[in-house]
Amino acid sequence: MTMFTSNVPIRCCALALLLSTSSLPALAQQVVLDRQVRAGSLTLFPSVSDDTEFFYAPTDARLARHEDGTPQFAFTRYIMPVSEETEVEQADAAGVVTAVVELGVTDEQIEEARDAVTDAVPGATIVGPVTFTSGTFALISSFAEEGSETTDSVVGVGNMPLLEGDRAAVSLRLNRQGTLELWENFNRATPDVSFSFEADIDGYRAPKQALIEANFDRIYEHESFEAGLATPYLQAEIESAFDELRREGVISITQVGEDENMNAIIETAYQRLIDIIFEKAETTGVGSLSELSAAAGGGQSGTPMLDKASNLLKQRNDEAESANEDIRRRNAERTEAQAEAAQAERAVRATESRRDDAQQSAVELRQRAQAARDGAAEAEADAERFDGEAAETARALAQRFTQQAERYEAMATEQDQVADQAEEQLAERQQADSQAQAEAEAKGEIEAEEEAVPIAIVAAYRMKRVRESGEYTIDLNKHTADTMSLRFDENIGDLTEFRDDEDVFHTVDLSDTAARQREVQVFLDGLNVDDFGQYVNFATVVLRKERGSEPPALQDIRIDRENFDAEGNDFRLRYVKLDDEATDSFLDYDYRVSWNFFGGDEVVGDWQSSDQAAIGITPPFQRRTVFLEADPDILDAEGVRGIEVRLYYEIGGNEYSRRLSLRPRDGEGVSEKIHFMQPAENYEYDYEVFWRMRDGTTHSTGRVSSEFGTVYLDEIPED
Repeated sequence: MTMFTSNVPIRCCALALLLSTSSLPALAQQVVLDRQVRAGSLTLFPSVSDDTEFFYAPTDARLARHEDGTPQFAFTRYIMPVSEETEVEQADAAGVVTAVVELGVTDEQIEEARDAVTDAVPGATIVGPVTFTSGTFALISSFAEEGSETTDSVVGVGNMPLLEGDRAAVSLRLNRQGTLELWENFNRATPDVSFSFEADIDGYRAPKQALIEANFDRIYEHESFEAGLATPYLQAEIESAFDELRREGVISITQVGEDENMNAIIETAYQRLIDIIFEKAETTGVGSLSELSAAAGGGQSGTPMLDKASNLLKQRNDEAESANEDIRRRNAERTEAQAEAAQAERAVRATESRRDDAQQSAVELRQRAQAARDGAAEAEADAERFDGEAAETARALAQRFTQQAERYEAMATEQDQVADQAEEQLAERQQADSQAQAEAEAKGEIEAEEEAVPIAIVAAYRMKRVRESGEYTIDLNKHTADTMSLRFDENIGDLTEFRDDEDVFHTVDLSDTAARQREVQVFLDGLNVDDFGQYVNFATVVLRKERGSEPPALQDIRIDRENFDAEGNDFRLRYVKLDDEATDSFLDYDYRVSWNFFGGDEVVGDWQSSDQAAIGITPPFQRRTVFLEADPDILDAEGVRGIEVRLYYEIGGNEYSRRLSLRPRDGEGVSEKIHFMQPAENYEYDYEVFWRMRDGTTHSTGRVSSEFGTVYLDEIPED
């Protein structure tokens, strides 16, 4: 899915990447994954080449709508009553959910993010969206029984094929329990059903002054990985095991300096080790989910895959709630301390005000007393000048002025006493205030409550058949090619108005003897729309229904880029029931899948028998990734000017190649990866590396066979 418009530049900085014109490898986007910025409601990733250019993650998901306004969402429930007395709600059931979601953001969100990021980074611009390369999803049903707390249950998991137009298709088959829980939730007045998406973004980790070292042999010996190839592992389980191995020193992270974010270094280390040791397992609920659940049931935990995902989700929610209880307790203590500090501060201010008011009053009263004495002096002078009654009047006036002055002076003295008392109290209250402020400061600021830590609850991995061995070392002192899984959740919303719409919510009673037609849904797993033409031309699914002595009924469907995108990865095959056909045999059918790959190679599968309501088809080939790594100091010391890597692989007996040219710059080494397709159980490929030196000479490895996931480009052979 191409999400960049034609005017959005994709820049290179540390590496000049010169690609061949045929079979282009999928290179990482030129964004820094571990320096993301939250701006408004959007997550922004800075460009590798320009830290003022940002790309946003289109993480607002909503159900797409048909032209008539109905959602592109369908939930089909299949029921088979256990007995004639059994109610429908208690019947054995399975379900299929299909939907198309739109991924994007609004213009208002972009404007809000632009304002926020320009405040933090002068001159910042938002260039466009990042491109998701793949994704998985979980369907989470949240509800609470009367008198109980809300419970989140993972009822289904699957891959998220990416379509054109910033859309993604989700399709999964639910088991009986998941079907019953989800159907019951949608029956509620306010259903709480969410998609939890985990979308992968290719990019680069920022250079860090850190060294990762690991012992592969001891990693494989960890008890969590004893089940080996057969068991799928959730990413959170793997990371938990890695935490133990890091504490034991099996995985070592050496940090140089103190300015690096250790959590980011650990995340980079874990993701690189996961990429080397594991490969993505199929997680689509159709077909492969039952295999995952069965495999997990026989593994270390003995827990089916969905239960493990639900338990992990519950564990993280419980951890968040436990942390929030502590936060609320600390916040209550902080609030009380802050209230006491505020009260102490108010007492100081009130005492200061009382002292200042008394002092001011004393000054004003003495001014009035002085004015009265001045009046008395003038009256005495008049009494000396006048005789008789006039003199007596002047002397009486002088006496009144004198008495008034004495009253003012007495009142001023009282205010002096008030001020002195306030001054004495002020020292005590200032001391109490200082202590209260110190205690409040020691308690810290009010903390925001935590949300549940976003974990990859549906990212499932299998251990690669080819095991690494010995010591592994990687220096993170360069931009390191990597993939980040970005989780975002979105509630499906209120679909109650469509509850009676048969195109949205539909029940099929498989025991209905009057049913004349069987519909089987078909989903394609593990491919995006852009994979058509690059890897796959089309897939053909043929359904065969045996008719006893009659010729079998056949129906087929061809899935190519055009209808895969148009239908949202939701295809249907149908057959009719014979008049005298029993219900059990009516559900049985055979199907066969054939694949036509880029270049004309074709793989025709065997006939398979099924009675399921949905068929999940997976290509017989899987994506492989080979990491290319080189230390900058070695490249510089050896005088390397440029490197060319050629990788060769086979599909259907024909050889294909990828070619990648790299030119180190600015003292950085090389960290890239090449994607290609291989048969599911085949890891072998050939490669050839050419080094062009600054003195004009050339070195080459010659053609080398390998099964490992990393090629070190700083191991230059002597010719």
